[in-house]
Amino acid sequence: MGGLWLCGGLAVTAISYSVAEEQGGGRFILAWGAILFGGAQFLRGLVKMSS
Repeated sequence: MGGLWLCGGLAVTAISYSVAEEQGGGRFILAWGAILFGGAQFLRGLVKMSS
């Protein structure tokens, strides 16, 4: 599940950045909450699997 949150956050950020860039700059969404939460969950899952 962590990997999905991480990838989703990265996808939202990349898509919104791309749209903002096409419009000549401006604001974009940095989904840092989803990225951090997903990264932490993903790492916990890896540690749990290895032990």
